[in-house]
Amino acid sequence: MKILLSCVPFDGGRSGISVYMRHLVEALKAQKQELTLIVESDAAPFFAGYPLIVLPRFCRRAVFSMLYHLFVLPFRINFRKYDMAILCAANRRAFCRYPIFTSAVVHDLSQYHVEAKYDPLRMFCIKHLLPRFVRRAQTVTAISRSTAEDLRTYWKIPSGKISVICNGLSLPRKREDASAFLAEHGIGKPYILYISRLEHPGKNHVNLIRAYGLLPRELADRFDLVLPGAAWNGSEQVFAAAKASPYAEHIRFPGFVPAEQLVSLYEKAACYVFPSFFEGFGLSLIEAMSCGVPCGCSDCSSLREIGEGAALLFDPASPESISGVLTELLTDGSSRARLRQAGFERASLYTWEKAASEFIRLPYRPRIFGVPCDNETMEQALERLDGLVKKRSSFCAFINAHCLNIARGDREYVDVLNSADAVWPDGSGVRLAGRIRRFPVPGNVNGTDMFPQICARPYRIFMLGGAPGVAEKAMEKAREKFPAAEFVGASPGFFADAEDERAVIARINALDPDILLVAMGVPKQEKWIFRHRQELVCGVALAVGGLLDFVSERIPRAPLWMRRMGIEWCYRLYQEPRRMFRRYVLGNPLFVLRVLFDRRH
Repeated sequence: MKILLSCVPFDGGRSGISVYMRHLVEALKAQKQELTLIVESDAAPFFAGYPLIVLPRFCRRAVFSMLYHLFVLPFRINFRKYDMAILCAANRRAFCRYPIFTSAVVHDLSQYHVEAKYDPLRMFCIKHLLPRFVRRAQTVTAISRSTAEDLRTYWKIPSGKISVICNGLSLPRKREDASAFLAEHGIGKPYILYISRLEHPGKNHVNLIRAYGLLPRELADRFDLVLPGAAWNGSEQVFAAAKASPYAEHIRFPGFVPAEQLVSLYEKAACYVFPSFFEGFGLSLIEAMSCGVPCGCSDCSSLREIGEGAALLFDPASPESISGVLTELLTDGSSRARLRQAGFERASLYTWEKAASEFIRLPYRPRIFGVPCDNETMEQALERLDGLVKKRSSFCAFINAHCLNIARGDREYVDVLNSADAVWPDGSGVRLAGRIRRFPVPGNVNGTDMFPQICARPYRIFMLGGAPGVAEKAMEKAREKFPAAEFVGASPGFFADAEDERAVIARINALDPDILLVAMGVPKQEKWIFRHRQELVCGVALAVGGLLDFVSERIPRAPLWMRRMGIEWCYRLYQEPRRMFRRYVLGNPLFVLRVLFDRRH
């Protein structure tokens, strides 16, 4: 696969994001992918040997880099040369357009959790400018479940558009002993370690220093507090807090640590502590765990995800809470042994090989007006359906031009479709939209054509929907034509009251069908499935529109030649001109115009 990766900004190779970029690039290369990298001029030496697209030198200034990357670069790249793109830091650099399938990686939305995280201009860009453009990417990748939840909450990214691909373990293959480095900085006894850039307030060094000051004198005399990392925004307050500490002589700031010496630095530590107020992932926590260091971390954001059960958790806003954890880490032998073993097991779950594989396997779900479209053939859809039946409690739907016209003005319907396990393209309108939007629609996967193929398998099927008598008639006809399937029940789609509805659901649950066909019309049927999905006992609830009218032979289908030409809608218009006039004569041209001029994905 030919992949275009944006490795901007690289931060001189001294940030967690730069570590992420280097390791993801290496892992993708190891899996034989063809890579082209977008880099800043000063980052080019870090990626020697790769085909590069280098930003102009004036992009060394962050504001120019962001604007150039956003508005100029997407028009200078020949996207047709690539199969997909990955924006490795979309929470800092995005595109204004995405001509090919793009994964926009968001590391964190810490600006919503940490006050004064950045200057006002940068905060405006991150909160108001970038979200608008990141939403346009075909998929948004979070590096933790915590970040995924923030994307839903603050940037309003639909759940169906978010994938979670965690970071991998980032320790270098080349390793050097850190003894000389420690001696150079006067560190000669056991120490408490926290590796992070010196940034206040986000990285929370100040509360850690205060917690260290609460330790008994005998512990502080035995264990130094070592805080490696480059000085960033607010570092002067960190240094001031250290100077004011009662144990100031035991607090060390050795500066940036060469990557080759990290393993040795971890292994010589008495414990590792990660008190940050917010982290998108927290790379150094799994690094320390993999080196057998007992760990403590904040009980928030992704740190809780990684640390729960494998590290002691504390309230990062409470020096007393941090100090209590430090005391246990330094003095409780059984706790230290348990945390070492749990840490080894937890760290083994995170690998860059796994992350790279998940990027390559990302499902491409193009969107029209925010609605996902699983561009599969009928054979692929049936294979997927079989897997979803086994999975249980699944939900599948179909979309055509009429559905998408409704979705254009019904946000709830869009959200319901984004929650579905599969949304298949039905009709020539969606295929035309695919041509206009430049994504393939390989087949017309509609419920009416799928039904006979479902019935050729030994599924247990319940029919729900249609006017009184229609579902029962459809079941009778289906039993005659399709002996392989078992039709276990049928019920109309109109309920007298809530009690009647509950009784129908109870009947469905007692029969436990493999496939529940719900034919109530769009969008009522999809919303009904979504509303009752958690209580329905079935394999797959399948929203099928007017299927039961065709199966019952109440309404005949168009001739085969019309279906093959994609003009079945003309036959439906001929059958019911008054009811279908608005849908087809007005709706079809409106749909085409919306696809042409509404560029929302």
